[in-house]
Amino acid sequence: MCGRFWTWVALAPFKDRAYLCQKSLIGIWGSAVAGPVWFKVRKELGHQPIVAGRISGATPLFVERYLYQDIERTVSGMDRAALVVQFGGGRVREGERDHWRSMNLPTQSLVIPIGVQTHWHYSGTVDFAVFYFLGSTSSVMHGLQVIAESRSSPIPFGDALVGAAALQLVGELQKAHGADVGFMERLAGVMLEQTYRALVTPGTRGINPRHVHAARMQAVLNHIHGNLAADLSADRLAKRAEVSLAHFSRVFRDATGISPHQYVLAARLDLARKLLTQSTLPISRIAEECGFSSQSHLTASFRVAHSTTPAQYRSHVRKAAG
Repeated sequence: MCGRFWTWVALAPFKDRAYLCQKSLIGIWGSAVAGPVWFKVRKELGHQPIVAGRISGATPLFVERYLYQDIERTVSGMDRAALVVQFGGGRVREGERDHWRSMNLPTQSLVIPIGVQTHWHYSGTVDFAVFYFLGSTSSVMHGLQVIAESRSSPIPFGDALVGAAALQLVGELQKAHGADVGFMERLAGVMLEQTYRALVTPGTRGINPRHVHAARMQAVLNHIHGNLAADLSADRLAKRAEVSLAHFSRVFRDATGISPHQYVLAARLDLARKLLTQSTLPISRIAEECGFSSQSHLTASFRVAHSTTPAQYRSHVRKAAG
């Protein structure tokens, strides 16, 4: 049970199973205090996961899903990087009051670098998973480690495919002995590869919450994401913000780090990836829904961003999912 793959569910009907597997783990790793980092995180959060387990393969992970209600918690720096994905519940803010480093809603994610302390503030019940990076020689895991090591604070981003893959992984994990191990290993690879792509693709990480124009710019970003099929030229967005084009372009780049055009393109590609993986819509219809002038326009933009075509991307994800 606790070999290549194991899991336990910390719910009342499975209490004995949870105790036995956790006892075995303590025997392998040592005491709960001196053992793996997830023991320390549980203690600092003051809550136990509702499901947890290891996923092996080329991109090994240790996974925990939490569901609880709290006000605030601090987690000290960890000895390994981790991916945190929020599935549902209230708003979660990370950082110190008036100096938030991220403001998360469901489908939002964070990469937590090694040694970075986090301070979490909750507005209600939260449902999230933590994916701890274990040792691996894969290029994707190496790329994520390099990105994490270059930062001294959590790295927020939003990506629908990462959120969907993470939710599917913990759902499969919760099946315990009925879980498909091979499927989880393949899906973990897709999730981490997409995480890497999201972090290196401009426009997926939102705005700096400390920026002086954060509230105004967030309204513009909300309009962009809610109207991707519409005319989202910089001129049209500047008029919506009721400022000159030059001023809007300068403030937008200052807040997001990229131009309005780059941000809109990245948002459209993000939606295209979601529709390619979560729908059966023809690619021509996806191009229309995402605001591209034609299927060839989508294909050209997709190839530049991801070195593959939309059709090849859809095929790759489907094969990886089994």
